[in-house]
Amino acid sequence: MNPIRKKVTLASVRSTATTLILAQGVTTTLAVKMALRDRGYWARQADISQKLIRIALREGWSVNDNGTFRVYYFPTLPALLN
Repeated sequence: MNPIRKKVTLASVRSTATTLILAQGVTTTLAVKMALRDRGYWARQADISQKLIRIALREGWSVNDNGTFRVYYFPTLPALLN
């Protein structure tokens, strides 16, 4: 039996990413996707990536793009003061 999966929203991505950053210091789209799937969401990598970059830019989160994947984290206080 294949249970019905919940639809991913900006709010679900934001809350999951926030939880992961608070717990681990950083997160990636892969980590967010896997956490959402564990919570019963139908999460695709491309959708999570698109939503997470929108959230990060709007919220002022730091993003490190190393060419392979993006790492998201909260900015440090000195970075906010510059």
